[in-house]
Amino acid sequence: MSRHAALGPVMGSRLLARLDADIRKGPPLVEAACLRAERAAQLARLGRFDAARDEITALQAGFARQPHAGVSAWLCLAEGCLAYFTNLSAAARDRMQRALALSTAAQLPRLQALAAAWLAHMDYVQLDPDAMGRHLREALSCAEPGHASALARASLVAGIACHFAERLDLAQPWYALAREHASGEGDDATLAALSNNMAWQRACHAVQASLFGGDAALQARHALAAAEATENLGRWIGSTALDSLVPMLRASVLSVLDRPAEALALYETHWGHARRQGLGRLGGAVLADIAGCRWRLGQRAAALEEAAAAERAIDPSMHADDEAVARARLARLYRAADREDDALRHDGRMREAWAAHRRLQAAMLAALEGLPDPLSPAAARTRGL
Repeated sequence: MSRHAALGPVMGSRLLARLDADIRKGPPLVEAACLRAERAAQLARLGRFDAARDEITALQAGFARQPHAGVSAWLCLAEGCLAYFTNLSAAARDRMQRALALSTAAQLPRLQALAAAWLAHMDYVQLDPDAMGRHLREALSCAEPGHASALARASLVAGIACHFAERLDLAQPWYALAREHASGEGDDATLAALSNNMAWQRACHAVQASLFGGDAALQARHALAAAEATENLGRWIGSTALDSLVPMLRASVLSVLDRPAEALALYETHWGHARRQGLGRLGGAVLADIAGCRWRLGQRAAALEEAAAAERAIDPSMHADDEAVARARLARLYRAADREDDALRHDGRMREAWAAHRRLQAAMLAALEGLPDPLSPAAARTRGL
């Protein structure tokens, strides 16, 4: 029995079960290798990194002497997923770009659309709206009605870009389209990603509303409900990839709801793991919230120590919204500690960062201009309707 068959399907993962069944049918060598590479990508997305890595290594060895463009392209995509879901590595983008180049040259439209959609996702994470828009247009133009994985990922990216810009009205049709394509494909990992990203956006908006104005309590309640749904789905499909996201989300929302002891307990348990999974860029904002939690719990000296650590963690690589949140939290704490000069210093830098964030929100929406309307007849045709 081969290694990929011996692994068996992951609990609840319908797409992996289908890939296993297709592989067991004994297709030709190249087709089987592409299916195995696709399966490795799915394993990586579910956090089964050792199994994904073993499969990638075996396929690379099997095609070392006589490379095949299609197999190489699928392997690059699998490597990109492995690098991304292990710790959000920058190497993921390089491998996806290689997968896109190889699939384009080999005229493999399904893989080209999927690689472009994944690149759009990574562009979004890097807050590069122009590149995100280009890759979304490429993904949607290459994808045919049966290319559900690519259409689901591209729709998800368009949805979260709209949600990031606080246009949930524009995001909802894209989210619905992503859910429809992922459900039809049996791609439970994408359904989990959809739930996770929606929860994360709601949590971010709850934090921002608590600091800059808005209905923070409503957003926080929505975020907690979405986090619970995400956790339940992740448990069902056996996913452990980026599993620090939900507890970190819960901590930030519990802090908004003025439950500092619960928030602090989650931060203390999960922040180290979150850093190892690539979330270290959040350090300034997280440490500032930990400082605020300690202050509210009467741990004044420890709070000021955490605040100093938060200041050191703020650097030019931070996203503008994270910097604005970190500085707003620090200004609030220093004002409570009667350190008005420090509070005013952070107030000024906070306003600059928040203005940069607002410009980025507008750029995200502008980058989506020209995409097909997700409610249009053209979008319906991608569903085979």
